[in-house]
Amino acid sequence: MARYRFLQPSPEEAARESAASQGGAEVARSVWLPLYAPPALPLPTYSGPWRARWHLTRLSLVMRRKGWKTELRITGPRRLLRIYAKCTPTVGESVSVAWGNGAWWYQSSTGLWLTSCREVELAADKLAILLTPWVAAAFDLLRDEQR
Repeated sequence: MARYRFLQPSPEEAARESAASQGGAEVARSVWLPLYAPPALPLPTYSGPWRARWHLTRLSLVMRRKGWKTELRITGPRRLLRIYAKCTPTVGESVSVAWGNGAWWYQSSTGLWLTSCREVELAADKLAILLTPWVAAAFDLLRDEQR
């Protein structure tokens, strides 16, 4: 049997709730929470401009060596590296740098944590794995005619 903790209102809150319920106003109710319920994860801490630019430039060089086109976007609150195939400039991925698990990590635009910034080659391989099916689908000429 699972253990639960019940958040009970104070006597003053109970009196206010009963008065509000009689007046027709909507009342917040107490909720059962399992003891093993995890707390919400903290929001990621994004790196400063110089650190993000340094890590993203390293990733950019590796991705270019592997045949991808990259653009470093330095405007706005976060630095982003846009990665796409030369033949499909509308299909791509944006990567940022965020702090997590005691290290700086590459994070995709979908929120996927790729790898730690120390493993640039692995991050490039993961990005290629993510982007290749999308680029291939963009060039599937018979895709629309098969329906």
